[in-house]
Amino acid sequence: MALGCHVASAPFDEHSWHYLGAITNACPTTVFKTRLVWSARDAVPTCIQFGVELQPAAQLAQLPPEKASAEVIEAGRRIGLDLYEFVSSFATTVTAATGNMIQLPSNVFEKWLARFNDKCRLHGLDWLSSVGN
Repeated sequence: MALGCHVASAPFDEHSWHYLGAITNACPTTVFKTRLVWSARDAVPTCIQFGVELQPAAQLAQLPPEKASAEVIEAGRRIGLDLYEFVSSFATTVTAATGNMIQLPSNVFEKWLARFNDKCRLHGLDWLSSVGN
């Protein structure tokens, strides 16, 4: 048997629990790096709960610790898509000896990063909901 360790922020419903890892006889001491932000809903937790569940070690071995929630992965995808769309808007096709190539201004990434920081300062990450829909 092993102890499965979970963390959650309010409202502590079924979907707010995130698996951190296991404590086993083979590894009786461990440190879990918890994040306060697991999803948009968990963005401002006022408190967290830590849960321990006794489960068969073989069952826990099949369950990898959650490194990023589906919402965090989706936010990353939308940020990448925003970058792609921004950079693509500056792309021009040029003909070279080896074939057609795409030319970009040398400061396009600095421009995008400044725009990204401004959007985050003004709207947090709420603006991501309009990207990639």
